[in-house]
Amino acid sequence: MNREWTMDKSAHGAVDVVDFQLFPRCGRFVAAAVPLALVALTATWLFLGASLVRSAVLWCSLALLVSCLVILGASAVRGGGRSRRETYRWAVQAASVTPGRDEGTVPSQLNGTRWLSARRAGAMVAVPTLLALWVTLAAADARGTGTSSLLAEADVVIEQRRVVKVDNEAAEGSSRFAAATSDLTVLLPSPTGGRDVPATFQAATKRRLSVGSELYVAYAPTHPELGAIGDDQREDVERQLDGRAVQFGDAWTIAGFWALATLGPLIYWWRKESVRRPPSTVGSDWKALRVSVTGTVQHTDAPPAGSPEAADEKKRRDNTRTLRCLVLEGRDQQVPFHSQMAGDSAGAVLTGAQGWLLWHPRRRRGRDVLAELVGDDGWQLPGAVPMQVAEQVTEADVMDTPHPDPERRVQLLDLGTGWLATASVLLLEGITVALGCLTVLLLVPDSGAWRVWTAVGGVLVLLVTFTVYGFSRLDDGGDAAGSDRG
Repeated sequence: MNREWTMDKSAHGAVDVVDFQLFPRCGRFVAAAVPLALVALTATWLFLGASLVRSAVLWCSLALLVSCLVILGASAVRGGGRSRRETYRWAVQAASVTPGRDEGTVPSQLNGTRWLSARRAGAMVAVPTLLALWVTLAAADARGTGTSSLLAEADVVIEQRRVVKVDNEAAEGSSRFAAATSDLTVLLPSPTGGRDVPATFQAATKRRLSVGSELYVAYAPTHPELGAIGDDQREDVERQLDGRAVQFGDAWTIAGFWALATLGPLIYWWRKESVRRPPSTVGSDWKALRVSVTGTVQHTDAPPAGSPEAADEKKRRDNTRTLRCLVLEGRDQQVPFHSQMAGDSAGAVLTGAQGWLLWHPRRRRGRDVLAELVGDDGWQLPGAVPMQVAEQVTEADVMDTPHPDPERRVQLLDLGTGWLATASVLLLEGITVALGCLTVLLLVPDSGAWRVWTAVGGVLVLLVTFTVYGFSRLDDGGDAAGSDRG
């Protein structure tokens, strides 16, 4: 079957021709490029000073993000705004390219799930990393950026100097120990031995300073006309000279929360809920059940009666989960099958399909048995069956011994592979505005309240965009656009 086909006519009577090959390839690029660019930007802005490395990372990351935006825009214009159900139907058609030779046989080789797991992992990394980047750029201190860069190239010294003038003080309290931001003037020695040279700079200090107070000042003794930078903390003066955007303590605080918000959920999902698995060979120790897809069901997986978790009400609630599953019927058994998909849309597309449900008793993850649904049309949908259900079906003695056919080939069914086709102009506009805010914060070396407001504006634009986009797609086969399954 050729992967280029004509879609159904739209409400306006137009006929669109979509090369479905482009969506998986472009979607994979975006799913890999966006997290990579965001992680690189966040890490370099937190820990690297002004250098060629940071500049290279900045421009390469921005180029990746702009490329992804162009791909998103092309997708929205060419075939965007499609429902998830449509993209699932395209995926099934694209994967149905090697029909089975015999309903009584199963393939001897099953595919791994590299891109299914990578796309979901990329999304789980991108969201908290983007928030960490916004916070980093909002907290970035660009005071004296120009002066700092000039001094960094000169023969600079750091020593304590007395304040001779305080202007424009903005304190966080009335106490003399309150943190404050102010314009401070110090006197620098003249290289010719003449009158001292005044130098004024802005400093954010941990306590209020007055005339006569001392602070650390960096300046070039042979070129006092270059100006000076200063702070009551020596390490902060060194940070400004290095061109690091965030203070040391703030950098590690942001990095800590970033790691917790990213790695914690990612590791849990990777170990307990992901559909990841390597390619495998079906043998005689596998279990097989001839099934038909009859629809979807909301399956409640609760601890079995008599278990310690079931005896305690709190433990029972904590260990009870609700899964949106496909219903597979065969040999008078109903088997709930869940995967990385939006259940209702998948059910609408796959209902009526027939094939084999395969699993190996030892292939388990968390409270599930990893399973494969192999359709007669030649596709393989990776997923899982709740362990209790798998044990009940096995005890019912309805499973067959599989008959692997080395000549039979199946293609992995990635229902979410055409996710780019669901992009709309609204989504494109919101992401464009947010990327514009991000670019301004990255490229404009200036401090002030505008940085915080620009970061807040960018975050709000994204929140409003995805909220409106999600609500606009609530009628998409009963699946919210924000579903984490597709």
